[in-house]
Amino acid sequence: MKKQRNTAQKKIIYEALVAADHPTATELYERVREENSRISKATVFRVLSQYAENGEIRRLHMLGSDDRYDAGLKPHAHLRCAFCGKIQDVMFPELAPVLSVHSIKGCKVYSTEVDFLMCCPECEAARAEHKNEIDAGVCLN
Repeated sequence: MKKQRNTAQKKIIYEALVAADHPTATELYERVREENSRISKATVFRVLSQYAENGEIRRLHMLGSDDRYDAGLKPHAHLRCAFCGKIQDVMFPELAPVLSVHSIKGCKVYSTEVDFLMCCPECEAARAEHKNEIDAGVCLN
């Protein structure tokens, strides 16, 4: 783990990440630019990568989506809507043993990601409202 200088830009990026809800790097860049228009997209991407490599944040590899970032380091799983992509933290007591595994079959485990693919209430309501169009094969996006 490399020791990094703690700059004002890094602080702004980290605070924006904590306030955001599992953003992509681009989403976080757009949010950061509102506070400081001098921060470049490359800086946001580089700082997020450094934080993730140093274990200060989690990089979430989501199938079919850009990587997302999570400031929450306590073991938890994610609920991900298959339709809008919204991600929520979730913890079931039954998951604690799985999320705390440090080794398995002689291999060291560095991290565990549990991703529940679901349909959020908002998308479920929209799907119910447009059921006839969905049945006819019309795309809602």
